[in-house]
Amino acid sequence: MNIKQLESVFKLESKLRYGYLIRKIADFEQVFLIADKDGNYVTCGADNEMIIPIWPELVFAQELIKIEWKNCIVKMVELKVFMKWMDKLEAENYFIGGFPNQKLNSIVVKPIEIKNHLIFECEQYE
Repeated sequence: MNIKQLESVFKLESKLRYGYLIRKIADFEQVFLIADKDGNYVTCGADNEMIIPIWPELVFAQELIKIEWKNCIVKMVELKVFMKWMDKLEAENYFIGGFPNQKLNSIVVKPIEIKNHLIFECEQYE
């Protein structure tokens, strides 16, 4: 993906980026997160919100570690592992930030919601 493509996807409104996220995760069966040096996934959000940001492709997450999380690394999580993890995050009152752009704007959903969206999207491929 060249820089113009990357920028054009990042410029999409949050709802359209979220749709892109769901399609790409279902296509490639992987999701990308950012972790600190201890392996803990980064969170963002105001007050007591615990939002774990995710990206559909490595290149997008790498762009964010240049800007926001400079001492962190990008980690790939397989879709099956991610789906199982959503039940635990739901119980712990986390949220998922679906495909934040450079300003950290994203659709924020409950883990069960993104799990259901991914199940539906994956069923379209069967």
